[in-house]
Amino acid sequence: MPQTTVPDKATFTGRVVIVAFAVILVLLAVSLRHVLLLVFGAVLIAVGLRGLAGILQPLARLSKGVSLAAACLIVVLVLGGIVWLLGAQIAAQVSQLTETLPAAWSDFRERISQNEFASTVVDEMQSAFTGTNGSQIGAYASRIGAFTMSAAGATLEFFLVIVGAIFFAVSPNSYVDGALMLAPKDQREDIRKALGASANALRRWLLGTLFSVAFLAVTVSIGLWALGVPAFLALGLLCGLAQFVPLIGPILAAAPAVLLALTVGPETAIWVVLLYFITSQIEANLLMPMIQQKAVSMPPALLLFGVIAGALLLGPLGALFATPLIVVISVFAVIFYVRGVLGDDEAKIPGA
Repeated sequence: MPQTTVPDKATFTGRVVIVAFAVILVLLAVSLRHVLLLVFGAVLIAVGLRGLAGILQPLARLSKGVSLAAACLIVVLVLGGIVWLLGAQIAAQVSQLTETLPAAWSDFRERISQNEFASTVVDEMQSAFTGTNGSQIGAYASRIGAFTMSAAGATLEFFLVIVGAIFFAVSPNSYVDGALMLAPKDQREDIRKALGASANALRRWLLGTLFSVAFLAVTVSIGLWALGVPAFLALGLLCGLAQFVPLIGPILAAAPAVLLALTVGPETAIWVVLLYFITSQIEANLLMPMIQQKAVSMPPALLLFGVIAGALLLGPLGALFATPLIVVISVFAVIFYVRGVLGDDEAKIPGA
């Protein structure tokens, strides 16, 4: 007669505790998703700092600690130099941008009011964008700085992210070891390798994105200045930073430039559209193929829907960090599913 095994009471209790602990972790992650995104931002900056330190260390023959301090100092000096040289001008142009956008929008509405179809389409777009039919998109643009948080709150969070990034960069292994204690022992080494591969992929993605940001910010600023468009520095900087939100960001960044160009003249607006189109084509077809040889290449459709999903689930920060999150998820998917479950050991890890 076959014997039935009765689960040990201690084993059953242990499994209940594990399930309860997992549920608590999921609930905490959902409740603290904004904080977790800030932590991820700090990790991303830390990866960039360690990547710069890794470049400096063999070139200057410095120790790890000194090279990391030098990397932090270089970043501070570069950012400080930009603020010192262009900070006042950019701040003035940002203020000018928020003041002139409502008037530019009103002027645009007046221009298309003669065309019933175009006017209807714009009304529907405005309603979808603002959520109301009566609110003005220009007023929304003037309040975009307070879209999710006050300026003081944003400054404090940015400061905390920077401080956290320095802590992560100084001693990453201590944080990795602490996180791995939550994983099963037989999986810890594989997770450690996946984290290392993710850091390498993020470092390559960040390098490629910064090249694109610099190229577009400089070329668009020069082009808008040549065309006589107001606030050309602020618009160029916006165009460059929009590369952190691929596909969708550059399109949204072009809209204010076209609106302000309309205040100069219809011909100027057409030239601005051509400027953005040509620079985006150069960046996509000439610059990015060269960058992707050293950086991380992701399918455009995956990035597009990833950004949309990040914005819907996690808000503006989710859209901002959607691409690096996709990079990390892709690395883990290749290592643990494609290679571990499907047995395809030749599958390429992103960024490898």
